[in-house]
Amino acid sequence: MTSLDTIRWRIILGLSGLLAGLVVAAIVGVTALGTLRQSLALEIEHLRASSEIGNGLVMAVFDEIRAAEQARAEFPSAADTAFSYQKRLDALPGLSESERITVNRIKQLQSVIHVDYSLAHAELDVGHTRDAQALMLGLRAPAAELTRLMRDLSARQSDKAAAAGQRLAALARQRQIVLWLVLIATAISGALAGVFTLRWVEGPLIRLVTAAERFGSGDLRPVTTGRMPREFQVLADAMRVMGERLRGIVAEVVTAADRIAASASDLSAISEELAASSSQVSSAMLEISSGAESQRNELNATQAALEQQRKATAEMADAASRVARLGEEIRTVADRHRNDITAAGNTLLDVREVVRTTGTEVTHLAEQSTAIDDFVDLIKRISSQTNLLALNAAIEAARAGEHGRGFAVVAEEVRQLADESSRAAEDVARTTRVIREQVEEVTATMAVGQAKVRGIASVAEGAARGLTEIVGAIEQVEQAAARVTHAAQENRSVTEQLGSQAQQVVSRAVSHASSAEQVTAATEQQGASTQEMAAAAGVLLQAAEKLRGLVRGFRI
Repeated sequence: MTSLDTIRWRIILGLSGLLAGLVVAAIVGVTALGTLRQSLALEIEHLRASSEIGNGLVMAVFDEIRAAEQARAEFPSAADTAFSYQKRLDALPGLSESERITVNRIKQLQSVIHVDYSLAHAELDVGHTRDAQALMLGLRAPAAELTRLMRDLSARQSDKAAAAGQRLAALARQRQIVLWLVLIATAISGALAGVFTLRWVEGPLIRLVTAAERFGSGDLRPVTTGRMPREFQVLADAMRVMGERLRGIVAEVVTAADRIAASASDLSAISEELAASSSQVSSAMLEISSGAESQRNELNATQAALEQQRKATAEMADAASRVARLGEEIRTVADRHRNDITAAGNTLLDVREVVRTTGTEVTHLAEQSTAIDDFVDLIKRISSQTNLLALNAAIEAARAGEHGRGFAVVAEEVRQLADESSRAAEDVARTTRVIREQVEEVTATMAVGQAKVRGIASVAEGAARGLTEIVGAIEQVEQAAARVTHAAQENRSVTEQLGSQAQQVVSRAVSHASSAEQVTAATEQQGASTQEMAAAAGVLLQAAEKLRGLVRGFRI
């Protein structure tokens, strides 16, 4: 699993892309404003210089012509000024070929005018007024042509200024389009990244909630969660391990419940056999008692009564032996199933530990979700910085004047994009809160599972206590059987003495009656113990059925 499979890195990459787009848009905007400002400054400076030189040259030429005709003293300085502007115009960069031809023609005409006016002034100085006037009249055509060329040059400079303005406007539109494209691409990328991240988180979260609800309803069958983020995969693995352990534990509990139910049925059958044996022993004791009375009343039937008593004593010994054997079998079965129930209780403790560990991991996941809140705060700070950047761009656009109006709109869009980023951060925060609420629901489901495990553990403890009571009842039955055996042995001894000492039949008959009463009492005690054992077997059977009912709600 790569680092891109985590929610944290997906959010970092998405926000980094969005931030990179905003930074690129800001850089493009600031660069465009700077370039436009520099181009505008250069064009304005060039236009200012060309306009200043052109206007100065026109004024200087007019002053030169006026001074040549009206103020001869100012003519040299006016001519020098005109030549100075002419040199500056010739040195002006960016002149076209036609403009340079016009400038050269202006230089020629200005030289002709300067030379002819100088000659006219010389003619006037020597008194040749007519020649001087003729020269001045001949200069009107060059002066008119010079004026026309100067006006054409000014018109070309104006056209040049208009073309420069159009070029700057086209450059501004081009930069504006580029900035809009960057902003649109950034917005689309941010929206796609946000939608993809939300879908990428929402799907695994729904699958985890569905799996938790299935576990909470008792359905422990394996759940396929598919591929999901690393944070959710940790929880999915924990739920998978918990499901496997719970399935194994429930299977063991079902098996143990079946064994307990079978043992309870066997124990009930043994109790019925013990009750039948007790009835037989009681009947035998009644017969012995009747025989003793018959011995007292009918001495002639002593041998027959003694034989009958011997047989009854043998049956009583056999019944006592059977009771002892059945008691030993019951004790063995009870001890075995008590160990099984103890193992099941220990397994349930392991289940409770697994559920507690899973709850701890879920709580740890909820704590890790706070890291997303830190990233949301980072987004908000970035949005605040973007707002400041948009404000700076708006200030720069305001400084640019009319040409920066489009960039003011772009700066406003950047600010709105920053606000949308802040709102997206709030959406991420709400999604994080929803995730935390879902994790709390999973924790509640784990608590329900712990409660069910505690219920099963209490039932297992009740079954163990029932088996302990059964073992105690069996011990009492064994003690009663021992007393019955002892009484049978004494009865057999008495019978043998009656056979050898017929003279003491009456006294021995009384002893036999007393022994019969003891055996009857022991038999009654054995019957009571058998009833207690049957009741304990019923309790064990009820506990086994209750345990079956509890685990029947789980689907494995």
